[in-house]
Amino acid sequence: MAERLFKLEADYETSKSVVFSADENILRMFGKDHHNAAAIKPDLTLTDPEGRAIATMDAWADDWTEGGP
Repeated sequence: MAERLFKLEADYETSKSVVFSADENILRMFGKDHHNAAAIKPDLTLTDPEGRAIATMDAWADDWTEGGP
């Protein structure tokens, strides 16, 4: 049986990075911490195991916006 994974995608306009985890809260913390510390702020999208966007954070945000774009 395959593990159901959440996906965090960071879009830097010139490239994208993706991180997977079975723990949604870990990805939320990781994404927010990275966003706060990054010199170049990415747009972040968190998707559920079915591929639906459940939270986003644009380059200008300081916290997650619930729901998809």
